Amino acid sequence: MTLSRDPSILIVGGGPVGLCTGIALLKDGHRVALVDSGAQGAGWASGGMLAPLYEMAADPTCPDPYVQFALKSAEHWQELARTCAFELQAPSLFLARTQVELEAMLSLQRRADELGLEVVSVCVPAGLTAPAAFQAPSERSLDPRGTLKNLMNQFQSLGGELLVGQVDAIGPHRLDLVNGRTFEAETIILANGFGASSFGQSIPALKALSPVKGQMVRVAHKELASPIVRAGRIYVLSRGGGLVIGATSEPLAAPVLSVDVDPVLALLAEATALLSSLATAPTVEAWAGLRPDTPDHLPLVGASGVDGIYLATGTYRNGWLLAPAIGTYLSQLISGKTLDQALMNLLAPERFSS
Repeated sequence: MTLSRDPSILIVGGGPVGLCTGIALLKDGHRVALVDSGAQGAGWASGGMLAPLYEMAADPTCPDPYVQFALKSAEHWQELARTCAFELQAPSLFLARTQVELEAMLSLQRRADELGLEVVSVCVPAGLTAPAAFQAPSERSLDPRGTLKNLMNQFQSLGGELLVGQVDAIGPHRLDLVNGRTFEAETIILANGFGASSFGQSIPALKALSPVKGQMVRVAHKELASPIVRAGRIYVLSRGGGLVIGATSEPLAAPVLSVDVDPVLALLAEATALLSSLATAPTVEAWAGLRPDTPDHLPLVGASGVDGIYLATGTYRNGWLLAPAIGTYLSQLISGKTLDQALMNLLAPERFSS
């Protein structure tokens, strides 16, 4: 395991946040290497939702700087899709199944209008069961597994180097691998999701991370007229000639990646209530991932408190959505550029350092 040259920046984690951060840093002229264990993480296991309206703006308590951060990140994805040659699915269809959900969608429609985005009332498509539906052209998704490959290709084509290995310990400007190798760099970025929590003894802010398990199912079924259908907690995605149904959200005391029958059956039952033809659709695959969450559901992005080490984790349900903006933010921060102070306060790892 060798590097052709000494990198100025080492990134731990080859998921969406790590790769987008690496791409941003390379474009800004840094020498970057990425260390990845090869394990399938939360980015691989997710639905690839790019939904700042549904995930953030719909919540009136969500801080406005964070909403704006997410909206900018969603715009970045359109450029990445062009340069890295992958497709974004759109539009999204939001279904309101109850009066409470309808009122929430009407509120979201007003919020979208304030943000200059469109959410319009539409007829409920044939085959779907709900009293009301709304279409959001700007809410998108991507195929996580294919996009990870495309992002890695882009990272390496820009001169980034990949090291396959498991990090055992970290220190100022240094990381040690389980095979005994040590690497040093001016800057180290921990972008390995919940895996970063294993370094909580060295970096107190990482003790704030907790795992939230998400389980998903792929079924053999004809694709829907709308590529993204959302209702409450669930989504149904037309992907790969079938449907992907997600996702459970289960806070855990300990990280467990098993696929569990009861939560998956509950997920399928809820989806079948929307689309009755799912009742006879064969299950092709089921899987689970661990979202890295924090007590305030906001990411840990910035200086860790240990010299030379930065954090880029804690993205909860929005790792894919936020990845490009986190990459740009970190590149600017490392370069000493002036950033929005309100946003810095929201993302600063030091808010949990005690």
